[in-house]
Amino acid sequence: MLAFLFTAGCFQRQSDVLRVGNAVEPATLDPQLAPGLTEAKIVTELFEGLLVPDGRTLKPLPGMAQSYSVSPDGLEYTFFLRNNIFWTNGDPVVAQDFVDAIERGLAKSIASPWVDFYFLLKNAQPYYKGIVSFGEVGVRAESPKILKFTLEQPTDFFLPLLTHWAWAPVNRKNIEQYGDFFDRNNRWTKPENIATNGPYLLKSVAIGDKIVLQKSKRYWDARNVKISDVHFISGVDPSTEENMFVTKQLDITENVPADKMASHRSRGTLKTASSLGSSFYWFNCKKRPFDDPRVRRALSLAIDRAALGQLRNRGPGFEAYALVPPGTMHYPSKNAFQADVALARQLLADAGYPNGENFPPFTILYNTTDNWKIISEAVQEMWRKNLNIHADLQSVEWGVFLAERRRHAFDICRGGWIGDFNDATTFLNLLLSQNSNNHAQWGSETYDQLLQQASREKSPEKRAKILAEAEVSMFAEMPILPLYFDSICHLVAPRIKGWFPNILDWHPLRAVSFE
Repeated sequence: MLAFLFTAGCFQRQSDVLRVGNAVEPATLDPQLAPGLTEAKIVTELFEGLLVPDGRTLKPLPGMAQSYSVSPDGLEYTFFLRNNIFWTNGDPVVAQDFVDAIERGLAKSIASPWVDFYFLLKNAQPYYKGIVSFGEVGVRAESPKILKFTLEQPTDFFLPLLTHWAWAPVNRKNIEQYGDFFDRNNRWTKPENIATNGPYLLKSVAIGDKIVLQKSKRYWDARNVKISDVHFISGVDPSTEENMFVTKQLDITENVPADKMASHRSRGTLKTASSLGSSFYWFNCKKRPFDDPRVRRALSLAIDRAALGQLRNRGPGFEAYALVPPGTMHYPSKNAFQADVALARQLLADAGYPNGENFPPFTILYNTTDNWKIISEAVQEMWRKNLNIHADLQSVEWGVFLAERRRHAFDICRGGWIGDFNDATTFLNLLLSQNSNNHAQWGSETYDQLLQQASREKSPEKRAKILAEAEVSMFAEMPILPLYFDSICHLVAPRIKGWFPNILDWHPLRAVSFE
């Protein structure tokens, strides 16, 4: 079918269209609900926050806000919005739009995966728990063009965090045209309904094919947006992507087949960078036998991560024995444990499964990609060989995977995290007891207290030491199984300018142009 579409000219190249591979179908285009980079690539072109990341350095730059001030105690941030900012429906963008977005993001009915971000604001967590009213949360529109945040405590990374899509504004009037403002199933994000404020507007969505964006004439900096149309191509495997790239049907790929890297490196079309990313498995710590830390540790210690690195054509140095990746700012990244097959067998025996006897059936759940298939098959074989236990494999499409993970309908499932900002807490906070992204359903009072203690520590060295202690304490119970630290690999056409590899894999298209 794909071959027919290609030859039929469905992907016929047009000089003013940028075509970007996006691997899987985005789960949503709602900024408060978008769970990861698959969605964010598109969402951040449709919606712009107060600040935006520089495409090369990721330094926060003015977006909807033209300037800001910070109080001497680091608790109050005041943003001054531009005068010439509008939604695509013609409404002006005002400070209340940001307040509304945060109120919506904090609604339990929305179930935002980013609710913990908002907990940085004064009284946001008590509001979420039903203790205070939203009027007591530390965000206020002081005028149509002045927005003020009050934080629970000084937070050094608050400004870079504001470049994240979860803080993007929404047009309440637009959303309420199509249902309840606090309904996560509201159909306001359909192309014919949605109002956006970013460099691009949503022109069309063809499920299983492509999402088409068009330059927004109402965007405040439209004169500097050089590319008029962007097509995000979904549902294409890495090999097909590479073929489309070679035949000039794609400008930027999402993935690169391992056996094609060398040839593209020699041509100069392979763009790589270290990534602030970590790939792992989630254990469902509420389900037997993974409610036993000895079982979880046994399965983790039985993995040959160097072999996984070779499978992925990454070579040595990418195997992960921790959650926080090397290169994380102000953090002494080091191994929290080591592989040890003999100890893994002993732990499994201590848990009541000597030589894997009577170990209950279980399944690894992952979304359909070649990479996770290869990794899961290799892990399956390692457990068979080293522990004499058998794992079934279940591959499902991205939307189904997200739904199953959200309702904890798994034994073990694939996991991964790319930092939202360069700080260890963007990873370590995942395992906080009340974090909405803690899919392990694991909790530790000691771990929570250490992270809380670190949040109050002003010395970077002492803070890093506390965070490292927390990470080691978490891996004593192994709620996740680290696999490898990510690297960024894309194919980028020579005609593309202004696209730079960076550790977060964020690439704002407002700065991209054709040669």
